[in-house]
Amino acid sequence: MKVSSSIINLSFIAKVAIICNAFYLFSLLVMTVQWIKLPEGVVNFFAVLGLEMAPGVNIAFFLAWSWVKLTKSNNFVENWKTIFIILMLSIQIGSLFF
Repeated sequence: MKVSSSIINLSFIAKVAIICNAFYLFSLLVMTVQWIKLPEGVVNFFAVLGLEMAPGVNIAFFLAWSWVKLTKSNNFVENWKTIFIILMLSIQIGSLFF
């Protein structure tokens, strides 16, 4: 059975989005809790992956997922990943206004 490359890309984007969202949550934790002491390079790496990359990857996943749904292709991404990514995207969009 041949698997479409768009489905493989959607699965890859979902995995990258989960990783970036984990770093996003950790970056928020580091910014709000003062007793966490990490080296500056590590904090900067987490901030770049979390605060800068996560919104872009989430938007890319949402657009790719919407395209798969509109074309009625098979979706090989687990439901919990899709729900988590869309929830994190809504949190990131909501945090723009606070």
